[in-house]
Amino acid sequence: MKPNETLNGCSNTRRLVRYGAISLLLAVVLVAALFACHDHAERAKIARNPKLPRVSVVLGNKTVKLWVAASPRTRDRGLMYIRKMPDTCGMLFVFQHNGPQTFWMKHTLIPLDLIFLNQQGVIVRHYMMPPDHGKKTYPSGSPIRYAIELNAGAFQRLHLHDAMHINLPKRYLIPARKAVGAS
Repeated sequence: MKPNETLNGCSNTRRLVRYGAISLLLAVVLVAALFACHDHAERAKIARNPKLPRVSVVLGNKTVKLWVAASPRTRDRGLMYIRKMPDTCGMLFVFQHNGPQTFWMKHTLIPLDLIFLNQQGVIVRHYMMPPDHGKKTYPSGSPIRYAIELNAGAFQRLHLHDAMHINLPKRYLIPARKAVGAS
C-alpha cells in the first residue's frame, strides 16, 4: 500500500486538509504580525513628534518644555500614543481663533492634566483626564485660545490655580482682532 492511500484506495484527504489548515493558520498569523509591526512603527513615529517646535514656559514654580501644536493636524494628534512623558514636558495647543474647544483622550495612553487658557493667557478651567479611549469629552466652557497638557497631577504639583496668568512665548501670542467699526 502507498503511504498516501487508505485501505479503500482513496488518498488520505484528512492529512492534506490538516496540513492545509495549519498552513492557512500560519499565513494568517504572519500577516497579522506584519500589520502589528507596521502599526507599532507608525505609532512610534507619531509619538516622537520630531518636527514640532518646543518652547520653555514657566508654570507656577517650574520651567516646563512644551511641544507646540499650532496646526489642525498637530492639534488633532496631540499626545496620542505617548507611553511616557517626563514631568518637565507637555504640549501647548495654539488655536487660530478665540472660541470654545473640546478635548478627548482617544489613543492617549497616559493620564493628563488639561489646562484651558483664554486669549490673555489666564487659566479659565482645568481637568484631570484619565485614559478612556475617547469616551468622555472635556469642554472649555468659555472661549479659549490656548490649552496645555501635562502629566496628571502637574496642576497641583506646580501650584497652578484658576485665574492665574501664564506668560506664553510672544511668538505664539495672537493679538485680539478689532471689532468691526471699532476705532
